[in-house]
Amino acid sequence: MPAPALPPQCQGTHSLWDPLPEVCLQTIDTDRPHQTDTPHVIPAGHTQVESALAELALGGTLGAPPGERAAHVVLFADAYKFGVVSHVEGEVAFKHAEYVPASGRFAPPGPVSARVKWSFVEGGGWVPALTFVPWVFVPVAPSQSLRAGPLLFAGWELGERLELEVNVGTLLSTRPKPPVALVAASALTLTLVGTLRVFVDAYTTGEDAALGTGALLALGRDVQVDAGTYVGLSGEEPVATPFLGLSVRR
Repeated sequence: MPAPALPPQCQGTHSLWDPLPEVCLQTIDTDRPHQTDTPHVIPAGHTQVESALAELALGGTLGAPPGERAAHVVLFADAYKFGVVSHVEGEVAFKHAEYVPASGRFAPPGPVSARVKWSFVEGGGWVPALTFVPWVFVPVAPSQSLRAGPLLFAGWELGERLELEVNVGTLLSTRPKPPVALVAASALTLTLVGTLRVFVDAYTTGEDAALGTGALLALGRDVQVDAGTYVGLSGEEPVATPFLGLSVRR
C-alpha cells in the first residue's frame, strides 16, 4: 500500500528561514546513544541537542599501561544539530569536561567534531535510507590529532519493530596510529512498546573496537532519555563505559 500523501504544508523544501511546520514533526530521532549513527537528518529549520549527561569510563583504556587505567568521568559530551535545509543537517559536537578522580584533575576537553549529513536516498522497504557524511575532528590539545574523512550511513526498517543501521567509511589522521582508519559499525534496534526501544551495536575505528547496548525512551514528541553501556574490545577503548543521556529538539 502506498504511503499516505503529506499535507501540503509538509511538502516542498524547508530551511532555517522557512522551518518545517510543527504539525509535520514526528517523534524525535537521534544518533545517540548508538555508536552507529542514523542516516536520518533532523527536520529542516529545527535544532536538536543530544547530550551524554554523564559517562563513567571504567578501567582506563585497553591500550594504556596498568598504572594509567584510572576511571574517567565525562560530563556533557554534546552534539548540537541544525536542520539547514531539507535533507541536510549540520552538526558540531564537543566533550565539555573529563575528570580523572585518581589524579584530581581534568583531562583536556575536545576534540571538536564537525560534520554535514546529506540524505540523498530516503529509502523504503528493502531500499536503504542513505546519507553521505563528510566529517572532521579538530584537536584542542596536543594529545589529540586532526582526523577527517567521508562516511556513508545506511538504514533499513525491517518490520516487526526492528531497525538496522550500518556505517562505513575512512578517517585520515595526522598521527600514525593508524594514518588511515577504516570505520565500520552496525546497530540493531527493537521497539518494545510505545516509544521504548532497546539496541545492540558494534563499532570499530582502526584498532579501536567496542560493543554497546542500552535503551531509549521518548518522553513526548521532542524529548528522549537514554541509558546503557559500551564495552571496549581492543585499542584505546575503555573497558566499560556506562552512560546516561538526554536529547531535546526545538
